[in-house]
Amino acid sequence: MVSLIPTLQCALRVALALTLGDAVAKEIFTADPTLIGALSVQVPGLATSLLCALLASIAIWLILGIGVRAVALIGLGLYSLHAIFAPGLEPFDLTTLYSCGLVALLAVPLVLFGGGRFSIAHPIAPDAN
Repeated sequence: MVSLIPTLQCALRVALALTLGDAVAKEIFTADPTLIGALSVQVPGLATSLLCALLASIAIWLILGIGVRAVALIGLGLYSLHAIFAPGLEPFDLTTLYSCGLVALLAVPLVLFGGGRFSIAHPIAPDAN
């Protein structure tokens, strides 16, 4: 029988990774009103590009389940930084606070209790020779 709590932790891990990936996708792809039904690719600035690369790598680490507690905490901090300092967004806008609250709601249980099923929680012990 599969326990519900580790499965929920795994689902939270994947949901947080998808949320971080969505933030990266929104920075890179934009809807162009001149192209009907198409997406155009924009190249963000250097700081935004580095932040998007970090968020994308954190999303991959979360899906793989590597160091979930630390990675979720770093992802929460970087996403909050991205949401507050992103150009075109107001720092204390309701949408910004809602998105930061959603990421915090997903990340805090992972930081407190770990990543659940299919996560790499323990380092491999060396062979005792």
